[in-house]
Amino acid sequence: MRAPSWARCAVMLLAVAALGGCISEQREQEIGDELALQINERTPLVTDPALNRYVNRLGLLIARHSGRPNLHYHFYIVNSDVVNAFAIPGGHVYINRGLIERTRNVSELSAVMAHEIGHVAARHGARMLERRLRTGSVSSIMYKLILGREPTLLDESSLRLGSALWSASHSREAETEADHLAVGYLIQSGIDPEGIVTFLNRLQREEAMTPTRTLAWFATHPMTRERIAITEEEIHKDMPNPPPHLAFDIASYPDFLRRVKALPPPPLLHPVQLP
Repeated sequence: MRAPSWARCAVMLLAVAALGGCISEQREQEIGDELALQINERTPLVTDPALNRYVNRLGLLIARHSGRPNLHYHFYIVNSDVVNAFAIPGGHVYINRGLIERTRNVSELSAVMAHEIGHVAARHGARMLERRLRTGSVSSIMYKLILGREPTLLDESSLRLGSALWSASHSREAETEADHLAVGYLIQSGIDPEGIVTFLNRLQREEAMTPTRTLAWFATHPMTRERIAITEEEIHKDMPNPPPHLAFDIASYPDFLRRVKALPPPPLLHPVQLP
């Protein structure tokens, strides 16, 4: 009988901790795959095949320019109205329907996906985990898990283990690097990177007018006017004369957006206490 995915993940993390907290690319993929099993078991994922094909085709189009061809990228839509997205090591990228519903064109959704791919490609989450393993903050949690107390993780907080270990509070430097990488990925993919700026500006205005927990993306992706300005400058530097072939929107996107908005209401979720 195969051990539960949380236990396998715990064993992997303890093995990494014993080796000084250094995570190889192979181990990064394995840990990410096991954590994705936990998330997918406990998270209300959208199961519509057409919607999943759409986000995976779009995500893979962008990810092929990430410079990490050995990663197995997968893209998921979470049936939650919280405006959030995150990625875990190994190339698993989760986008909440609440975020998708705030977009107006394919450039804006692509911008979010490219940003999350940038975090994976630059190993921001894996490096954060390495640091926490060296300090023992993750190891102590993993020992509790191995001792037999299975965590009831990841309902709306399915993001919590992922966010707490890899995505939470990315540094300003990590956010800037992910933005920088996203601009390049989008241009190489034939997508107009201006969607980064238009989407972030709109979310920032919404957050200023009606601060709410539904804009959770800002909690894990610190946003400043300076960061938006740096991204705008980077776009203009990389595209002084924007090529005409870059897509800001495509004909299929409005139908995709309508299908997302027509999904059944997100389930009511409750906070989960971690052990």
